[in-house]
Amino acid sequence: MNEQAPDMQGQAPEPEEERKPVVFAVRIDPVQREQIEGLRGITGQSVNEVGVEALDDWIAKTLADEAVSQKAMAELDAEEQRLQQRRAAIAGILGQTATATETPGEAAPTRSSSQGGRRGKTQPSS
Repeated sequence: MNEQAPDMQGQAPEPEEERKPVVFAVRIDPVQREQIEGLRGITGQSVNEVGVEALDDWIAKTLADEAVSQKAMAELDAEEQRLQQRRAAIAGILGQTATATETPGEAAPTRSSSQGGRRGKTQPSS
């Protein structure tokens, strides 16, 4: 099963008291459902509490996995490479040179002499 994480761009984390729970439904085997119902009856937990606890445990285990960390860093490196290639392509279209070490806001883009100012009007020389 190939699932993708939701797009988190542009979303600022909300303070704890402002976050509203959302529904996250899963399909499980009927035998597992019976086990959960039996155990939650013994523990007094709700189905929601059991599910949240299981997901919290899975998240903690996954975040502690070194292979997951390495994969995440590899994906970040690949994304950085794609962005550098895109920057170079756009700079080429604009007649500029892009450097891999520049980040947005570090250096003002240079303009070639054929790309500046207004067109069609000549300025009188002083």
